[in-house]
Amino acid sequence: MTPDELEDDDARPKAPPIPGLTPQQQSSGQYLAAIHRMHLGNLEGVGRLMAAIREGLADPASLAPALSEMPMTQNLAAFGTVCGRECTVLQGHHDIEEYSLFPALQRAASPALAAVIDRLIAEHELIHQQIQDLAEAAEMLAREPGPSSFAAVEAAYAPLHRSIRSHFGYEETQIGDALGALGLLG
Repeated sequence: MTPDELEDDDARPKAPPIPGLTPQQQSSGQYLAAIHRMHLGNLEGVGRLMAAIREGLADPASLAPALSEMPMTQNLAAFGTVCGRECTVLQGHHDIEEYSLFPALQRAASPALAAVIDRLIAEHELIHQQIQDLAEAAEMLAREPGPSSFAAVEAAYAPLHRSIRSHFGYEETQIGDALGALGLLG
């Protein structure tokens, strides 16, 4: 899957509507959206730092250390990339979905919802590769600060940011109600 394919809403399977959900059941989708907003906020913090570097307000060498100091970073040495905690947290978020939420949804799923879950898993694979690409570019920037290294970080960040925004929106609209109907989140 490519980033353009990920963002192709026409190619994405659609889950059937689930009528009659209670407000409490509907809150599961809202809870999932809140989790996603946290991840997006962290990722957008990286974007703000990159803008400051681009405008000459921050040193390009500051990006990798700043990533490791942000709330979204974890044990950088153990993880081995500057993506740090957000990479780990996002991976953990996807792991929870893939090993807990998605199997529970699949057990009760219609064929249409099962197709949505399969698509979400495929999107996770692309996003994980994009996270790795950003981590590698940021590591290079830390080792070799300069315009070409910074351009590589920007080039890795832009498609990741678009993919995550698109993926989260799709996920929220397609499985939020099913999570609530099955009492899986919230």
